Amino acid sequence: MIRFCLVCFTLAASLAASADAFLDARVAAGEGRYEDVINILNGVLESGDIAPETQVIALANRGVALSLLKFYDRARVDLLRAVSMDEGHLLSQNHLGILAEHVDGDATEAARRYRIAAEQGYAPAQANLGSLLDRGIGVDQDSGAAFELYLQAADQGYVNAFVPLGAMYLDGRGVMKSPKTGLQWLRRAADAGQVAAHYHLGRAYEQGMGLVRDPEQALVSYHEAAVQGHAPSQNALGYLYRRGEGVAQDFVEAAKWYQLAADQGDISATNRLAWLLAGCPIPGVCNGQHALELARVAVAAERSNTNLDSMAAAYARLGEFDMAIRVINEIVATGGDGLRYRHRLSRYRQGKPFQL
Repeated sequence: MIRFCLVCFTLAASLAASADAFLDARVAAGEGRYEDVINILNGVLESGDIAPETQVIALANRGVALSLLKFYDRARVDLLRAVSMDEGHLLSQNHLGILAEHVDGDATEAARRYRIAAEQGYAPAQANLGSLLDRGIGVDQDSGAAFELYLQAADQGYVNAFVPLGAMYLDGRGVMKSPKTGLQWLRRAADAGQVAAHYHLGRAYEQGMGLVRDPEQALVSYHEAAVQGHAPSQNALGYLYRRGEGVAQDFVEAAKWYQLAADQGDISATNRLAWLLAGCPIPGVCNGQHALELARVAVAAERSNTNLDSMAAAYARLGEFDMAIRVINEIVATGGDGLRYRHRLSRYRQGKPFQL
C-alpha cells in the first residue's frame, strides 16, 4: 500500500488572495473529496496572475490529490514542476520519493528524494527514509540511522513514526532494548489510530516483552488489527487459533485468518496455511491440492527448510510420497534438523502423511 501523507495546505499571509480556495481545498481533502481538490486547485492555477509561491503550493497539493486518485503520471508532472520552481519544497520532494518507491520501484531515487526533505526536518520524509534504512532497500542497511530518523519524526508528533519506533525499542533494533519505552510509543500509536500498533502490542503480550505473558490479551490485540485488514496480525491470530494459545484450538478459524493474510501476499501465512491444510486431522480442513499450491508460492518466494517442509507434507497428503521424500532429502542435504526430518522420512516411506 502506498503511504501518502495528508494533503497539507500552507496558508501564508502573502497568499491571502487565494486563501479561500486553499481553505476549500483543505476541507475537501480532509473529507476525501480529491476530485474536488483538483478542481479547486485547477481554478487557482488557471487564474492567471498568481505569485510563484502560490503556484508551487497549488501544484504540489494537486499532485498529491492526483496520486491519491492513482493518476501517477499526472501527479509526477505537477510535483516535478513544483520542485523546478522551488527545489526545497519538502512536500513535493517527499511525495516524489513515495512515487519512486511505491509506483516506480526505484528505492534509490526514493531515498534521494526523501533525504532532501528529511535533512530539512520534514517528518514524513524522515520516517520514509528511516523505513528504507531499516530494511536496507535502496540504501545500505543502518538500523541505528533509521532509529534516529524515526525519533526525530516522532518528536514532531508524526504519528506514522510511532509504531516503527516502538517496535525498534521492543526488539532492541538500532537502539538499546527497552520494552517499557517501546510499549509507551506503541500505546500512543494505538491511541492515535495506528492499526499496526495492535500487532506489536500483541507480540509483546504473546512473548512477555516488558509485561507479563498473556496469550489471551495477545489474541485481543491481534484481533483488533486483523479485523481492519492487517495481514501480519491475521497471520498471528491464525497461529494462536492453530496452537490453541489464549483460545480454544480451532483449525477452521486458523485457516480463515491464514487465508486472509495469504491473500494479501503474506508469505509466512501462506506457508502456515499450507502446513495446516496438509496436516490437519479434520477432513473438512485438509486439502492437499490447495496446500501444494500454497507451498509452491512460499517456496518460490523463499526456498527455506520451513517452506520445503510444507511442500513435502502437501505431496504426502496427495499420496505423492516419492516427491515428499525427495523434498525432505533436499532439506537434509542442506543440514536440516536431522531428528525432525528423519521422523518425516520414516512416515513418508511408510506411506503415511504428516498429521498435526
